[in-house]
Amino acid sequence: MSRFRRLAALGPLALLTLSAACTQMLDIQDAWIDPALSVGGSANSGAGALSSAAGEQSTGGTTGSAGGHNHSSGGAHAAGTGSASDKAGSDGMTAGAGGADAPEPPSACEAYCDSVLDNCKGKYEQYRSRGQCLEVCKRLPPGTPGDENVNTVECRIRQARFAESEAFLYCKSAGPLGAGKCGSNCESYCALMDATCSKGSTAGNVELSYFDDHQACLANCGAMTDDATGPTQYSSSATIEPNSLVGNNVFCRTFHVAAGIEQDAASEHCPHAMGGDPCIAQ
Repeated sequence: MSRFRRLAALGPLALLTLSAACTQMLDIQDAWIDPALSVGGSANSGAGALSSAAGEQSTGGTTGSAGGHNHSSGGAHAAGTGSASDKAGSDGMTAGAGGADAPEPPSACEAYCDSVLDNCKGKYEQYRSRGQCLEVCKRLPPGTPGDENVNTVECRIRQARFAESEAFLYCKSAGPLGAGKCGSNCESYCALMDATCSKGSTAGNVELSYFDDHQACLANCGAMTDDATGPTQYSSSATIEPNSLVGNNVFCRTFHVAAGIEQDAASEHCPHAMGGDPCIAQ
């Protein structure tokens, strides 16, 4: 007898038992509609979905398919918003960091020393080092961009830039001395003497080491006779002949006051810059 015929013989009771068993095995449940899922409750369901996406943990209980869809949609919406906000904040921080790290433009003295050191070399050298240039520059009047025929840093910046093509003509007025284009040589020399050689900075020296005032310096410098054996323009190079290291001239005096500035050794170099040995007639 076939299996079907045997079941049929058992009668209705057997069929009812078999149906219940199949339902249990397949986990088929009776349809159930949550009364809360009405038109008025849809908004509450959406709000609950957003709250759940913000941090509630699902218990995994039996829910309607519409409720599950709302939870998923709310979570995706929240995640998308957070990503956009995070990116905007990250970009803002990056922009802020970039602005903070932007390099500052060079100062007038840095711009000046860059030009004069690049364009005035060899026998036209005006400073022995960048450090000396910067220290001398600090003791000169800053001036105004575009200055001409005045003893200022800004006037020297122009001369130093012109020296790129004509070093023999412009380096002498781009250095510590003005050479008549950025103040007279005596005016430039005395400005450095005023800032460097004083009673206080040369205390203890026996030799004459400073002038009483600016006018006394100008008068002394102007009274010097031409040095026929000396150089015709200033250079800090020690390898050229004649050089500015020796001789009774404003070039020798300027060389030594600049050395005193560079080495912070006024008591040693100011007597030379005043006209003492080696800045004497050779």
